Amino acid sequence: MTLHGKNVFVTGANSGIGLATALRFAREGANVAIFSRRAGPNAEAHALLEAEGVSALSFEGDVADEAAVRDAVAATVKAWGGLHYAFNAAGAAQSVTPLTELSLQEYDTLMSANARGTFLSMKHQIPAIRASGGGAICNCASAAGLIPSALQVAYAAAKFAVVGMTRGAALECAKDGVRVNVVCPGATTGEMWVRFASQHPERATMALAKHPMNRVGEKEEVAAAVLFLCRDATFTTGHAFPVDGGRTTG
Repeated sequence: MTLHGKNVFVTGANSGIGLATALRFAREGANVAIFSRRAGPNAEAHALLEAEGVSALSFEGDVADEAAVRDAVAATVKAWGGLHYAFNAAGAAQSVTPLTELSLQEYDTLMSANARGTFLSMKHQIPAIRASGGGAICNCASAAGLIPSALQVAYAAAKFAVVGMTRGAALECAKDGVRVNVVCPGATTGEMWVRFASQHPERATMALAKHPMNRVGEKEEVAAAVLFLCRDATFTTGHAFPVDGGRTTG
C-alpha cells in the first residue's frame, strides 16, 4: 500500500489501459477518480476500484469538454483535499485510411480526443497537483507518436502532439515539483487492438511483425510503466517511455 493517502485522476479509465492503470494505482492504496464517457462502464469500473478497498470517484464526460474536465478535477480535490497523480489515457483510434481519403470530421475527432483532451486535462491537473505539494502526470501517446505508420497519419499527428505537449509541460513545471512524462505503447491488449485485428487481420499481422518481442503487450505492462513514471522515477520528466516490445528501437 505504498500510495496510501495519495489521490489519482485517470481519464479514459473504464476500459483498456486506463482501467488497468486505475486498478494498479488502487492496489497500491491510492484513492482513484475516473473520468470517461460511458456511464455503464464507468459504474462497473467504479465498483472494481471500490472492491480494492480504496475510495473511488467516477465522472462521466468528454475530455474535449473543458468545463467537464475542470469540474471533475475540482470535485476530486474538494472530496479528497488534493491531487497527486494523473494518467491521461483517453483517446481515439483512426480508421485505416489514406491521408487523401480521410474526412475532416474524422481528423477533427482524432485531434480532439487525443491532443485537445490531453491539453485540457493537463491544464486543470497541473494547478491541482502543484497546490497539493507536487506529484506527477503521465500521458498516453503511442508508438505511433514516435514512429508513424502509413494509413494512420492523423492518429500519428495527434500522438506526436501528445509527446510534444508532454515535453513542453515538463519544462514549464520542472521547478514546481510536477513531473510530466508520457508512455508510448505498441500493440496492446484491449478494445482498440481487438477491433483493429478483427477488421484488418493482415495489417494486424504486419503490425505484430514489427514488434521484436513478437507478441502483443498486456494492459498491465503499460500500467506498470505508468506507476513507475509517477511514483518511482522521481528524477525523470519530459520523457517519452516506449512500452512496445522493441517496436521503436530501430
